[in-house]
Amino acid sequence: MKSFATRCLPVVALSLLLAACQTARQTAEVPDAALVSSFQELGDDLSAGKLTEAEVQLKTLQDTAAGDARLEHYQRQLADAWLQRSQDALQQGDLDGATRALSHARSLMPKAPALTTGLDGAIDKARQLNPQSTAVEPGPQS
Repeated sequence: MKSFATRCLPVVALSLLLAACQTARQTAEVPDAALVSSFQELGDDLSAGKLTEAEVQLKTLQDTAAGDARLEHYQRQLADAWLQRSQDALQQGDLDGATRALSHARSLMPKAPALTTGLDGAIDKARQLNPQSTAVEPGPQS
C-alpha cells in the first residue's frame, strides 16, 4: 500500500501550482488597472483643457507603456488641442501665446503638415504688421 505522503504529494503540488498561477494573475491585473486609470486621467485632462497636465501624463505613459496603440491617438489629440489653442491665441492677438502653443503642438507631432504651414505663416505676418509689441490688438469684430 502507498504511504500517506505519496498519496498527498500530487494534491499538494497541484495546490501550490494553482496558488502560483493565482498570484501571477493578480500581479498582472494591477498594472493593467493602473494603466487604464492613467489613460482615463489623460482623457479627462484633455477634455478639461488642461493641456500642460495632459502633456506630462502622456510623457509618463510613453515611458511606462511604450508601444501601446492608444498613445498615438492621445498624442494626436493633444497636438490638435495645442494647435487649436494657438489659433485661438492668434485670433485674440496674443502672438507669444500662439507661438508657445504651436511649439507644444510641433513637439508632439513634428511632421504634421498642419503644424509646418499655415498658422506659422499667420503668426509671422502678424509680427511683421506690428513688430514693436508682443501682442496685437484684436480688430473690431462684426
